[in-house]
Amino acid sequence: MSAHTRAPLLLGLLGLCLAWAGCAQEDADGFGPGGGHEAPAPSSPCSVDEDCPDPALFFCNAATSRCEASCRTALDCGAERRGTFALGECDRNPLGCQCDEGKCVVALCAADAACGAQVCRDGRCVAPPPAAQAATCQVTPAFAVGRQGTQARFHVVVNDAQGQPLVPGGGIAWKASSEAVSGGGEGTEALFTVVTPERSTARIEARVGGALCAAQLSILAAPVEARGVRVVVTEELSGTPLPEVLVAVSTEEGLLSGTGTTDAEGVALVSATGRVNLTAFHPEYGYLTLANLDAEAGTREVRMPLRRNPLEVHGGIQGQFQNRPVGPYLHMGLIGLSMPGQGVERVEAQRRGPREAVTFELSGQVRTWELPTNVTLATPATEAQVAYVVPGLEGGCAGEPVVATGENPGRLAPRCGMRTAWALAGDVPTAELPPDLFGASQDTTQLLAQTIPLLRHFHSSAVRDVRFPLEPLPGAPEGMPEFRDTRHYTAVNLPAMQMPLGFPFVVRVPTLPVYRGAFLKNAFVVGAVDVPGRGRVPLGLGLAVNVAPADPNTDLQAGLSAPGLVAVRMAPAHHGLEGQPYRLIVLASTHAATLEAPVGQAVSAVVEPLAAPLFDPRGSTPVTLSSGFLPIPDGARYNFEPGPSGMLQGRQFWFTNGSGRVGTLLRVSFTNRFGRQWTVLYEPSLETPSVRLPVPPAPFEDRTYFGDLTGTRSLLWVQALAVRAPDGKRLSLAMLAEGQAASLAELDAFTRAFAVLDYRRPELTWLTPEADGQSVPRGATVRVRTTGFLLGPAPEGEGFVQLSFVGGEGCEGLTVRGERNAAQGPGDVELRLPAGCSGSDVALTATLVDSSGLPLRPPVAYTRRLHIL
Repeated sequence: MSAHTRAPLLLGLLGLCLAWAGCAQEDADGFGPGGGHEAPAPSSPCSVDEDCPDPALFFCNAATSRCEASCRTALDCGAERRGTFALGECDRNPLGCQCDEGKCVVALCAADAACGAQVCRDGRCVAPPPAAQAATCQVTPAFAVGRQGTQARFHVVVNDAQGQPLVPGGGIAWKASSEAVSGGGEGTEALFTVVTPERSTARIEARVGGALCAAQLSILAAPVEARGVRVVVTEELSGTPLPEVLVAVSTEEGLLSGTGTTDAEGVALVSATGRVNLTAFHPEYGYLTLANLDAEAGTREVRMPLRRNPLEVHGGIQGQFQNRPVGPYLHMGLIGLSMPGQGVERVEAQRRGPREAVTFELSGQVRTWELPTNVTLATPATEAQVAYVVPGLEGGCAGEPVVATGENPGRLAPRCGMRTAWALAGDVPTAELPPDLFGASQDTTQLLAQTIPLLRHFHSSAVRDVRFPLEPLPGAPEGMPEFRDTRHYTAVNLPAMQMPLGFPFVVRVPTLPVYRGAFLKNAFVVGAVDVPGRGRVPLGLGLAVNVAPADPNTDLQAGLSAPGLVAVRMAPAHHGLEGQPYRLIVLASTHAATLEAPVGQAVSAVVEPLAAPLFDPRGSTPVTLSSGFLPIPDGARYNFEPGPSGMLQGRQFWFTNGSGRVGTLLRVSFTNRFGRQWTVLYEPSLETPSVRLPVPPAPFEDRTYFGDLTGTRSLLWVQALAVRAPDGKRLSLAMLAEGQAASLAELDAFTRAFAVLDYRRPELTWLTPEADGQSVPRGATVRVRTTGFLLGPAPEGEGFVQLSFVGGEGCEGLTVRGERNAAQGPGDVELRLPAGCSGSDVALTATLVDSSGLPLRPPVAYTRRLHIL
């Protein structure tokens, strides 16, 4: 671990494990600084514990030189134990106080079940907010399409007259405007089932006090004609039907056999029999291929949700934290906007802002880091980066007028985003900073042990409803997007210290997966809630390493009983997020917690439903996951050429995994230089290990290629998913595509584990000589760097670098093969020029070749013209 990596360890944790994940309201019941929600105590100055009223009940906080209430157990915080030094806040709180790392802290609630006849709001037990306070509401999704037997689930979010989130204790009524559907609900969620085989439209209404909002359910006629498949194409995040989408049918050999174009309701009828691939093409949306479907099975209806191209418009939020504590603190924070799903399929620009150089001073030393603009950092001497700029994802803005008029919503959907702004930020007293945080120690385990306690100074902040406009992205048409102009970003000043990470608990991490012969070295835990129509909102975190020893378990952490246990801190759902389902996302990764962009990263994760976070700092009852990690989806191959190459047929994607356990689905994504994607979904097996992609019909671009002048390949990542219904039953691609009880638009909601490998794309860069026209002596050594390519012979490696020559004397026809030079870097290769080769303006071409010596297809080569003297 380098000093640059080690210094921002905690910030890096936030950036890595969460990236895959108007003004804020004032918090009238705010929590104090330091640990966040300490019970009030005598604030007399002190130097030692004996300066406090009773050293058995108080201690002297060296960071603040003030007396604070101390404890060993929660009983030490009660009036019976403390007598005349009773803590009024503990005694007035229905839940009392907890003992958190030796301090008495006000106990928080995380769910209504903890509050008896009351409800849990903002971590406190209070009287249920009446539905009469509701002024507006929004139903999500705003649009849904179904046929007889389809189950459609809807959610409602509510706001009061001031526009603030409201989570009423009851009084929510659901109904459908037509007898074509049955069902309903009384809470924030309702389930309706289509009961008619006839074509119809139903309005799904939610009434909350005096507020009324609705969604539209379009019902298609049940029968589908023989030898045909009805394809329904919608916008993934809003559910709006998409017209003018070309739906192509291709054979198992990748040959087009038919096409159809969706109408105003997003419906296309295509002819198909037997095993086929269905691909939806639209220039403004990501392509989607559903592979190896049986066109004659089931209902012969397929739902295909598409997502907008990400790098055409941009928008988000900008602001600063309100009411940050003043004093000797190191401030660190990560700010984000919620996004649906796991986040791995989002391009980097959708997860965090552009990087900027930030200079700051701490402990008398000046340092410069490159930080994304969604990270904040300040020291007592330097406000290095206190303002934040956060990009956001489109969607969630569909409005009621579209539903009421019945006009085509796909045409009228505004280009904007409606997301939840969130932050995890801490103000750590500089006196508590571990010396090795910026030192030269190489003991990662010790550094981690010193870093984890700092999380008690972190808080969660959230503004549930943030709407932001999206405007065309400069440079996007040329593949060089520029995000610097953020004048149209919405101003959102998040409150500092809004809710403490008041629930410390322990998670038992499953056996770590293996990648390239070694157990993964890093583990992260993210606690979150999933907000319908907004996406996933992180509320807490934990981290661990696997280095001493590097074995199947994470290293033993201080204060815990065994390896494999990870300490986590999490806030309760708050400020309008209450009532939404909690999730634990436990990740294992090849990459350490740094703020560098992880290139070639391998990640495996388990997504676990959580009833509520609990207060269990010592892990007496660790949270145990219901499943283990999926293996890393290594071993994928794709032939970009139309004809056979090596062992693959033209345009054939092949996946084999020696572990034999790859999950339910495989999601393959190609991304070109414009950020436009082509996603392929299929179920890999011994019988169907491969997919052959069709050539896109004119005028659609082939997104398996990068889109540059030389015709190089696109970026590639492969994700394995374990997809299950709430009852634990496996959901197949066919079931998800039919969309009767679960749909592909909800794929991430049903994902219980996933593993992803970023294959990137093979690239070459000349290191020395640095430019054309330079002179080198005969027999000199030149150096190149490879990325996205595993050097070495098969099966462990993908090939080598080969140097060829044009011009000069004694050069023509010679080749030099380069091996990896571990001393220089994992992708660096040194090549020694032939002693008999010389001349002016000699063209040296470095080419990536496979293990048999054949150039990759499409070719990856880079030429440098030199004078060899």
